[in-house]
Amino acid sequence: MAAQLLIINGHDYSSYIQDDGYDWSRDDLDSEKTVRVKTGDMRRDKIAEKRNLTYTMRDMPEALFAQLDEDLHEPFFQATYHDPHGDRTRTFYCSQLPGKLRMIIDGSNLMWGNISFSIHER
Repeated sequence: MAAQLLIINGHDYSSYIQDDGYDWSRDDLDSEKTVRVKTGDMRRDKIAEKRNLTYTMRDMPEALFAQLDEDLHEPFFQATYHDPHGDRTRTFYCSQLPGKLRMIIDGSNLMWGNISFSIHER
């Protein structure tokens, strides 16, 4: 698959990702057992790694933006994306989805822009 890959709950938004790509990060989660010892060294108890992805989207028709809103509104959802280790499908959540009504075409076809959001692995 292409590097510009975003499928959420079976809906493909890949072609709406801005040309400059998306931001990717891996965050480590440590348990409360992670501490610094007397020497100053860290004794680490890493319990998980989580992915965080941030997307900026091209303008999209209102019906597609509504579908994206429904997909991201779920408490948790499946997303397929391109990771440095290949295409991956993981469970994510999203807490914010801003957008701006950009233009009205022919009085009924609405386009939304300034759409950006982050999804965080469960």
